[in-house]
Amino acid sequence: MRWIYFLIVVLACVVVQTTMVHLLWFRTSLGWIGPVFPAALAVFVALYARSGTDAALAGWAVGFALDLALSGGGLGLSALLYATAAAGVYRVRGAFFRDRPLTQMVLVFAFCLFVHELWAARQVIVLPPGGVGYWRPAVQAVAVSAYTAALAPLVCAPLKRIRRLLIAPPSGRDRI
Repeated sequence: MRWIYFLIVVLACVVVQTTMVHLLWFRTSLGWIGPVFPAALAVFVALYARSGTDAALAGWAVGFALDLALSGGGLGLSALLYATAAAGVYRVRGAFFRDRPLTQMVLVFAFCLFVHELWAARQVIVLPPGGVGYWRPAVQAVAVSAYTAALAPLVCAPLKRIRRLLIAPPSGRDRI
């Protein structure tokens, strides 16, 4: 990984997420539904990372940047969930064609579903009794995951153009 460039892209992605992407969010009976572009960034890096450690560290960096930017309860939880999910994407990436938009959509959906369902479960456990219950945050997490997955190719296309800037090409026998 080329960490300096990657961290600049993470910063730019989180700034875009916290400012302009809110125009794509809308209110429903479940709550706010919208895309989470940093999740697509984490999946993209996990698809092309040279090692599982790079994928997990990149996921952690994206999650930690989100934790710092959104400053909600559970500081560090997004970092842990993103690192775990990015490592999982790295492990299964061999079964997919990386450059296909459908692959990116499926993996971003699975990534987001994992992260947001566990986040929703944490909210239900931490909140005092008599809260909303689990079904509403769980369905909201599915909707956010689907919306993010639908827009994932729009995030991955520009990242594909700067892939060599972010991720060092493999050397020797590891080249594809």
